[in-house]
Amino acid sequence: MSGPDLPRPVERIGARTTLQKLLSRFHFGITLFAVALSGLTILLAGVTALRGYADRNMELAAQLGAYGVEPALVFNDPVAAREGIEPLTRIPGITRLRVIDDVGRPVIEWKSPAGDPAPLLSRTFFPRPFAVTVRRNGSAIGTVEVWGDSSTLIDYVRLGLLAGLACLLVTALGTIFLARRFEYELVKPLNEIATVAHDVRLHRRFDKRVKPLGIAELDRLGGDINALLDELQGWQGHMESERALLAHRASHDTLTALPNRAAFDEQLALRIAAAKARDGRFALLFIDADNFKAANDNFGHAAGDAVLVAISACIRNTLRKDDFAARIGGDEFVVIIDPFDVGVVPADLANRLRACIADPITLPDGESYRASVSVGVAVFPDDGGDATALLTAADAAMYSEKMTHRSR
Repeated sequence: MSGPDLPRPVERIGARTTLQKLLSRFHFGITLFAVALSGLTILLAGVTALRGYADRNMELAAQLGAYGVEPALVFNDPVAAREGIEPLTRIPGITRLRVIDDVGRPVIEWKSPAGDPAPLLSRTFFPRPFAVTVRRNGSAIGTVEVWGDSSTLIDYVRLGLLAGLACLLVTALGTIFLARRFEYELVKPLNEIATVAHDVRLHRRFDKRVKPLGIAELDRLGGDINALLDELQGWQGHMESERALLAHRASHDTLTALPNRAAFDEQLALRIAAAKARDGRFALLFIDADNFKAANDNFGHAAGDAVLVAISACIRNTLRKDDFAARIGGDEFVVIIDPFDVGVVPADLANRLRACIADPITLPDGESYRASVSVGVAVFPDDGGDATALLTAADAAMYSEKMTHRSR
């Protein structure tokens, strides 16, 4: 005989949740957390990368400003200092510039008329200015300080937040329909997204993209992340282009497009090291325009600039493939003749340079001007075994020739 029927428990459906709803909420929470973490990781990686590029750009801008205000600090000329930092005022992301002399007194200061769009972000990423010491003949003569603001970062942050919100919205809609196929249909696509985010965060692989996914919602999410990565990669390329441009400006003279003093010092050190390694020789030509100040005073600064441009063009035309030329001062140029062997006569190169410069130069007002230069030659290691001694010997030879010209 069967036992007595036991009373069955009363099912209170309204008091308990269903397994489907529980899994849906569980999957929904996990998915939102994973997507939010992926979006936050990409956003933070992008902001970190952009902050690094912005720091480097600020540093290069400060170096460019240091080169531009060096003559102004030497002659304590605030007007020239303002002209020296004027190119920096047009660079996005710079909110304040200041030039101080060697005792800490301000020479010139500039503040951007545009307000800071996010002061808190600026204080977080640019807590203090970028400072570069201006040196003359090895001695500090002043400092250039550059403050950055958040204008180059806020657009990316805003886009990242909007894209993140869009991603969360798409995910919220998608997870409602994907609870039953969680293991295969949801985890695998999220793992793909997480892998991309991992590569972006750890390896700065901004070229990584989410592959097409089998779930429409997550595929749209992957498309949003890919769009964010496209934007980030575009920002990265833009910042690299700006960095390359600032690096070129920091190492080249803006008037003649020749390398500047900093680039020359670096190149001379490399040539000396290479010559010592191979037990070789090279020649250094120190070139100075004769009576340049008088030409500047008589014809104006525009005419003086035209003369300098013409001299630099003659120098370029005289150079051989491996030679190097730079403008190291107002009317001072240097040329490294390397390699230097028995078939190369520096005096012949100097004569060709003088002949080119002696051709009439048409000034901006239509007048003609005949320039001349004094050229001093020093040979490494005969006339100097290091950069200072070699440059001093070439300068002395140039000065001796200039005195000869004056006596004539």
